[in-house]
Amino acid sequence: MAENILIAEDDENIAELVKIILEAKGYSTMWAKDGKEAFAMAKEMVPDLILLDVMMPKLNGYEVLKLLKEAEGLKHIPVIFVTVKGETDSKVVGLHMGGHDYITKPFDLDELIARVEAALRIKGEHDSLRQTNARLSELSMTDPLTALYNRRYLMERFHEELERARRYKYPLACIIVDIDDFKVINDTFGHMQGDQVLQKIAIIMKNANRVVDILARYGGEEFIMILPQTDLGGAETVGERIRVLVEEEQFVSSDPKKKVTISLGASAYATGKVGTMEELLKRADEALYQSKKTGKNRFITMPLEI
Repeated sequence: MAENILIAEDDENIAELVKIILEAKGYSTMWAKDGKEAFAMAKEMVPDLILLDVMMPKLNGYEVLKLLKEAEGLKHIPVIFVTVKGETDSKVVGLHMGGHDYITKPFDLDELIARVEAALRIKGEHDSLRQTNARLSELSMTDPLTALYNRRYLMERFHEELERARRYKYPLACIIVDIDDFKVINDTFGHMQGDQVLQKIAIIMKNANRVVDILARYGGEEFIMILPQTDLGGAETVGERIRVLVEEEQFVSSDPKKKVTISLGASAYATGKVGTMEELLKRADEALYQSKKTGKNRFITMPLEI
């Protein structure tokens, strides 16, 4: 796919010449005749590179670059400033503001192509590096089997939500989920089937929860859900819905009659009465113990107010 280059130039003749040169090299181009239009087109099309004239009506090149650098989705677009020959100050200012490179009018055609190719090559390397870093960041906070958050990241987010609930006087609920007789599943059908059960339950939980909820694999066959701005009644609605969905799901293809169930325990801090993470976890764990003790495949809540 051809790279898309935005030409921001108020002189139509120069813009047309640049378009012809770049398109002959296989690039896709679009033209903005002033700074305001250039920024609007950048937001809509997100080009791979911008050739930005310094002196333009409505918004000059510096003003456009400032807007680009403030926009999350646009700040990484490389910008080559176009200046008039001899305007050393314009070049320096543009580079200090975050411009990638500059080129002067009138153009040397070979130099124009060389600078464009260099900017796009560096952009490709930077994009690849950002993608790698994003992937590494994701791996550091997710469980590789279920793609839910891992225990370490859960603890970080748990503390953040406690502080937020305390500051804004929100309720906060915690649900602990445990797969019933999971060892039997592994022993009877194998660990690969056990892994598939874990993955499927993780998907059910994701689909049943809100985007703001924090879902994590706590360890083994145990999961935790942190539900911001949710009281015990809201937690019960969520937990019971997940319990029923798991009970109704077919997990073991080799044995359609084999049912997988979960036990759940929950507790919550009421509005304005937020204590510690340890207290909330302990109370939810006690509720889970009661779920197991009284027959499994059930949801039990225990209030916790301080």
